[in-house]
Amino acid sequence: MFEKKGYIVVDKAAKSEDELFEIVTDAGAEDLRDDVENFEIITSPTDFDAVLDAVKKAGIEPQVAEVEMVPKEYKKLEGTEAKQMLKLMEALEDHDDVQKVSANFDISEADMASA
Repeated sequence: MFEKKGYIVVDKAAKSEDELFEIVTDAGAEDLRDDVENFEIITSPTDFDAVLDAVKKAGIEPQVAEVEMVPKEYKKLEGTEAKQMLKLMEALEDHDDVQKVSANFDISEADMASA
């Protein structure tokens, strides 16, 4: 359900999409995604350091830069299911022995606000 990928998030104001696409693909990135306020750069774990170096050399300071477990597909949750999942995620993240939680759910902004 998950695969290990490099994940880098940069602010859209840093560079235009075309400029950033050229920088990261030349360094070995697999994908560049537009996430409304940010760009998400996806890499293989082996190319992560090279892509991160290219981003920094271009004068861009990443908001997030890590190798993590990325879902292969997402599950849409609504209503009661969404509320239950948010409660579970909060409980897991608050637990002292839990360091990182990966999830593959997709919850609308309205459901997140009502939880």
